[in-house]
Amino acid sequence: MIKVSNNNLDLKPYNDEQINWIYCALDCTLTQEIWSKISEELDETTKGTYEFELKSLKPAMAMTLRGLKVDEDKVKAIKKPLKEKRLRLERMLHLFSQAVSGKDLNHNSPVQLKKLLYEDLNLPPVVSYAKGKQKISTNRDALESLSDSYPRARPFCRTILALRDIDKNLGVLASKRDPDGRIRCSYNVAGTETGRWSSRESPWRTGTNLQNITKDLREVFIPDTGKQMFYADLEQAESRAVAYLAADENYISVCESTDLHTEVVKMVWPNMGWTNDPKQDRAIADRNYYLHHSYRDICKRAGHGTNYGVSPHSLARQIKIKVSQATRFQLLYFGGVISSVSLERWHKQDPMGGYQELLDMGEKIGKDTLKIKGAFPGIRVWHNTIQQELIEKGSLTTPMGRRRHFWDRLKDASTLRAAIAFVPQSTIGDLLNLGLCRVYDELQEAGVEILGQVHDAILGQCDKDKVNDLMPQVLDRMHNPLMVNGRKMLIPSSVEVGDNWKDLKTWTI
Repeated sequence: MIKVSNNNLDLKPYNDEQINWIYCALDCTLTQEIWSKISEELDETTKGTYEFELKSLKPAMAMTLRGLKVDEDKVKAIKKPLKEKRLRLERMLHLFSQAVSGKDLNHNSPVQLKKLLYEDLNLPPVVSYAKGKQKISTNRDALESLSDSYPRARPFCRTILALRDIDKNLGVLASKRDPDGRIRCSYNVAGTETGRWSSRESPWRTGTNLQNITKDLREVFIPDTGKQMFYADLEQAESRAVAYLAADENYISVCESTDLHTEVVKMVWPNMGWTNDPKQDRAIADRNYYLHHSYRDICKRAGHGTNYGVSPHSLARQIKIKVSQATRFQLLYFGGVISSVSLERWHKQDPMGGYQELLDMGEKIGKDTLKIKGAFPGIRVWHNTIQQELIEKGSLTTPMGRRRHFWDRLKDASTLRAAIAFVPQSTIGDLLNLGLCRVYDELQEAGVEILGQVHDAILGQCDKDKVNDLMPQVLDRMHNPLMVNGRKMLIPSSVEVGDNWKDLKTWTI
């Protein structure tokens, strides 16, 4: 037995193997010392979170070790046209740049982009903010904003964004394989404030973040020989969580309906000639609302941001609509009070905005004041409840028992938005991981192998001839009822199966 002390440690008497064992022992000792301190501070809430994340390490490690099989022929087939398109776009960008500045442009250089956009093209600088500091930006939001606002910027910005997307895809396809040809990643089960998992390259410096693979690239990942892939996800999970957390009966009702976003359109715009026939109502919801957005598109995208406390200005920027359109949507969504003068001014600025409809729907509560009855007022009440709890306690606890302390200024709007998003996002993340752990623990011996965790879904594989036997069992483990505000919330799930990660079809009995 070797006895060492980490005070004045002298490794000269030991060989390489002994030195590795010494370092291993010291690491274990340090971990034990840390645990002895942390364990004293755990209460019932934090202890439950710790034990759940400790349990999650098993499937996370199993997925890291197994990795995903890659269809290299498909990789080559995808890379070739991407490289050809990249070459064409790069030449095009150089021509644009030569016409303006007399030089080629490196689209990966922020310095060159700033000079081209804000000096050569004389565009107003777009400023971004990060950690209280501002800087002139050339990020995606900045380029999209310039493209939308200034025609002379459009060919440059769109070409640069397209090149960035291609470079990102080529980077994924070029991810370093392990000796067995598989791509792996490492999962961090405690790497975010919400408890949602994050991923990055594997511990062996191979692979990539497998949680952000675009749908077009998923076809390069295939099951092992004799296996078939499955992809089990929670359906409209965060919307349902918001509905039950807010205890808004209207929103709960539409979330439990056949098509959530069409039903939201019906609640927000009740006077569009609805028929109560699902197919006809879906066609009505798919009518054009503004620019290229349908009513259903707006409710899907704007509803998500609105649920999480995004302001009309931010919402308009995110989904590329006018601020007046975003404000109108949120008035119909939440309800509120507004002056007739403001509505008339908006109508002059945007005659197609439909503000006469608001005037017709509003109830006069003063000489020039209208009260709009919103479809889902309970969500706004929930926002206010979150704000009050945040200020009083500085922390929030989810129905799954995960507590988060907020250390930023509690009255800042950004802190409130983070707090509003935390509870539903964390709840759904933990529910998904509960289902993942159950599938791993209870179905491993039956032949189910977990391959990946993708935020709101799990990726796996099983023998082809066992799919019909195992998929009902997978769905059963994904269904985990949770009590929220005194009532049972059950997030439904579905499962798709196929011979690669992209080309999946819904499994039915």
